[in-house]
Amino acid sequence: QDIPADPSGRASIVFAAPFPGEGFIKIREENGPPLFADDFESGAGEWEAVVNDEEGNSQWELGTPVGTNGPDGGSGESASAWSTNLGNYGPNSDISLFSPAIDMTNLPGAQLTFQAWRDTDLFGESASVRFRKVDDNTLLGAEEAIDMSSFDQAYQEISIPFPVEAAGEILRIEFNFA
Repeated sequence: QDIPADPSGRASIVFAAPFPGEGFIKIREENGPPLFADDFESGAGEWEAVVNDEEGNSQWELGTPVGTNGPDGGSGESASAWSTNLGNYGPNSDISLFSPAIDMTNLPGAQLTFQAWRDTDLFGESASVRFRKVDDNTLLGAEEAIDMSSFDQAYQEISIPFPVEAAGEILRIEFNFA
């Protein structure tokens, strides 16, 4: 626990073997640095917003939210957030926001953690997270529904484990609101 790293980022420690003879010890890192993080202060970058419905009444927009309810900035100290129309969304919406590519080729699993402010009118809105292969957009694992029955008063942390099918893949995360 709390083993300091050298300038290269490697951490090592020498200790006496806990048993005589040859054996194997498994070491794992907990609460390591994130594989991917974004506070949206440097712009949209490789994030992609898509309108899936024919009416186009809503779209994901990056900036300072200005809806009649909800946040007046991003999570934490950030001024920016991805929001539906930067505030109030239109009827019959179906929009998706795709993350940049995330390389999981050498990882057995991961946890998605993000901050969300759910400000709905509670009339049938739905939201979900999907994990998709970059090369052919194949859905990896099951769609994960986000509970939209809450009317948040502040940003809430939501955590979703990556599906086992994501291990070893290059993927992107789709946030969908409908």
